[in-house]
Amino acid sequence: MERNAKCKRKNATLKTVLITGATDGIGLALARIYAAQGARLLLLGRRAPRELDASFFTPERYLRADLADPEAAAVTLRSVLAERGVTQIDRLIHNAALGAFGPAGSVVPAAIVDLLAVNVAAPIALTHAALPEVLAARGALVFISSVAVALPTPDYALYTASKAALEGFARSLRVELGRRARVQVIRPGATRTGFHAKSGIPAGRLRTERFPPPERVAAAIYRAIEAGHSTATIGWLNRVVWAVGRGAV
Repeated sequence: MERNAKCKRKNATLKTVLITGATDGIGLALARIYAAQGARLLLLGRRAPRELDASFFTPERYLRADLADPEAAAVTLRSVLAERGVTQIDRLIHNAALGAFGPAGSVVPAAIVDLLAVNVAAPIALTHAALPEVLAARGALVFISSVAVALPTPDYALYTASKAALEGFARSLRVELGRRARVQVIRPGATRTGFHAKSGIPAGRLRTERFPPPERVAAAIYRAIEAGHSTATIGWLNRVVWAVGRGAV
């Protein structure tokens, strides 16, 4: 009897956490942290299941969806929530993002469309799709932004603009929802992941070995989320950069 009571108390504290861009980098590191805390995970990515660790990305956890088509991803999410009987989402973490390196005039139109779809339209569409479940849990909508928003970023203007747009949406949503749900904006800096190479930044342009690993950054993001901060910039140097950048505007 006592053991069953303890199990019930433990299960009552479990959180349902949905993370986009969860198949590598910061998203994967966050997923592992929440898994260690006993959370029920819904992990969204566009990679085929056969490319992933089947012991972690189980059918119960993994939701394959391409955020470059936000409407289809939102429809898929609604369907999965219904099929799996998910009635509450405690944390919806919008982590997925694309980058596009190069002068704004040189980026091909298709890349611009995809970047804005994944970085801006998809978080808005998925927020709309999952909002009833987030409100039911009095949960948190978490938007992973970037310290770059405070800076001029030549050759990276499209990415920075997309993150600024995301923050604008989050600010208005925070006022709109009031106390019904938390809206949080978390700004990491450069992290040692494959994001930079995927963005088209030439090898050797950045000394990526000096960047913190995703596990360290994810741990700081996790602490900021669970502390309930409305906004948080990760890392003391990034906080200095943010303050200086905003002061120069």
